[in-house]
Amino acid sequence: MEQIILIAVGAAVCIGLIFLGLLASFYKKIPQGKAIVRTGVGGTKVAFNKGMYVVPVFHKMEIMDISLKKVQIERMEHDGLICKDNIRADIKVAFFVRVNKSVNDVVNVAQSIGCARASVIATLKNIFEAKFSEALTPVCNKCDFIELYLPRRAFRAAFFLIFGTDLIAYVLSDCAMF
Repeated sequence: MEQIILIAVGAAVCIGLIFLGLLASFYKKIPQGKAIVRTGVGGTKVAFNKGMYVVPVFHKMEIMDISLKKVQIERMEHDGLICKDNIRADIKVAFFVRVNKSVNDVVNVAQSIGCARASVIATLKNIFEAKFSEALTPVCNKCDFIELYLPRRAFRAAFFLIFGTDLIAYVLSDCAMF
């Protein structure tokens, strides 16, 4: 009788350890600068700093990189911008964008672009190149050629004044002309 109880207790402990191990394997952690997007049973959920449980049969998990990315726009030669004094300026501007760290914005990006493509530089350039180029034109039209290149902070301030920082679900963190 004692052996049966001992076997039953041992089996219960083993089953409990297996259950805890299985439960621990479903918990997914995320490093800084990334977000977990979980879809499936219970709807779409997003986690930034903490982890979340992802049960393989019921959920699909994707990781989205929400860190800062550099998108470079070049307006050279015949695509150069015309300054206030009618001189054509060849400029290269680096824009620093990232996915806004909010659940709704991450879900919007995941649904419209996809988690894997959300931080691919070529994809970001395709999405934002026309918008950035369009915003560069009035900035250059307000400056003389010399004014455009000398006070770089003035260029940055003028660009942010015209353009702002909102890019739907992305945020424009900074820009730099070089």
